[in-house]
Amino acid sequence: MDSPRVSFVSLGCAKNLVDSEVLLGRLAQDGFALCSRYEDSDVVVVNTCGFLKASERESMQTIDKMVELKRRGKLKAVVVAGCLPQRYGPDFEKRLRDVDAVLGISHREKIAEVCRTVVDRVRRRPVNLVSSDLPAVEIDRDRFRLTPRHTAYVRLSEGCNHTCAFCVIPQIRGKFRSKPREAIVAEARELARDGCREINLIAQDTTNYGLDLYGKLCLDELLEKLSDVEGIEWIRLLYCYPTFVTDRLIEAVARLPKVVKYVDIPIQHTRERVLRLMRRGVTEERQKELIAKLRAGIPGVVLRTTVIVGFPGETREDFEGMLEDLEGLKFERLGAFTFSRERGTPADAMKGRVPQREKVRRMDAVMRLQQRIAFARNRAWIGREVPVLVERRLGPKSWEGRTSGDAPEIDPIIVLSGNSVQEGAIARARVTGFRQYDLLGEVGVR
Repeated sequence: MDSPRVSFVSLGCAKNLVDSEVLLGRLAQDGFALCSRYEDSDVVVVNTCGFLKASERESMQTIDKMVELKRRGKLKAVVVAGCLPQRYGPDFEKRLRDVDAVLGISHREKIAEVCRTVVDRVRRRPVNLVSSDLPAVEIDRDRFRLTPRHTAYVRLSEGCNHTCAFCVIPQIRGKFRSKPREAIVAEARELARDGCREINLIAQDTTNYGLDLYGKLCLDELLEKLSDVEGIEWIRLLYCYPTFVTDRLIEAVARLPKVVKYVDIPIQHTRERVLRLMRRGVTEERQKELIAKLRAGIPGVVLRTTVIVGFPGETREDFEGMLEDLEGLKFERLGAFTFSRERGTPADAMKGRVPQREKVRRMDAVMRLQQRIAFARNRAWIGREVPVLVERRLGPKSWEGRTSGDAPEIDPIIVLSGNSVQEGAIARARVTGFRQYDLLGEVGVR
């Protein structure tokens, strides 16, 4: 009998991507044949995102598309998993038509059993495994990776203890739960054996790592351990909440050669009044002092951040103040988002709504400012030599890569020309120019 065939849709953030890779790994171990085309599958698993209205809309549209394939006889079954069912609970199933199974973020070990059940049509009603009971911490081993072989995400923890007024993550993922150090190091070793050169450390808040498990903040100690993993050459820090960045962490990032001098630190705003409304738990003064300390303590550091414009109660004065601050802080990488009203969050009931047209105007102003900053930074790079992780071949003498100051998927690239290099290699390149946000360079092998 032929193996059942499964394909996968992974939506949302890098943390969701890791979940998808673990689920695919379990399906592969159970004998499922993995397909890249939905139409060639018996069952499609949609791993949803429920963080924002836009991501919920994308998830529901994707589910509808897969259900339509099933109605046309292209599939036997559709399984919905992830954050969206977890956000709305077991009753979420009632919002879905012709879906054969629904799972939250628990019960990852049951994915193969569920998929076999729905393919074999042994149940008439949909399987519903959405539960409010969350696992302590799950180990992300035996993954079927969806990233290129040379790069991977490593999750340090699950959940979040912060109570930001705009965010539903604690409702979906629960309280912050650190993964044991030895488990993280074992995952990194497994990835290195599979050819991984770069690991990107992710969590809802990476800087809170260890406080619940070891009684102290110890991300710096984890970086020491990961630096000993043979084969891993770049270690990158993402999702560093500003509250828990310690002097020890800054010193470790500066000192450890494998830790790239890159810190992703989402600030969301710069002005005290709005930070208080957002319930960020950090003052304007502390945040600005921290950014100055990062720049002083880590020579050449690349700082990435995100900001929200149009939060309820944000006045024009607040916004213009943030714009002035951003011009002075000059983040190398920045993303801006308009405020999204999410049901069940404190911000949902706040007064002082900013009209949508004004939110868009403010976001455009932030991005125009950031474009000027980014282009000036790019001009300053011309003539310098930089390490580049070669991502893919574009032509006979052309490649695409990333500098150590660029995270996968979210940051700019560098387009390389010159000597032949291997995909996944870390090469030395001389920057020769730039095309908007992306750099241009000539490459030689290290």
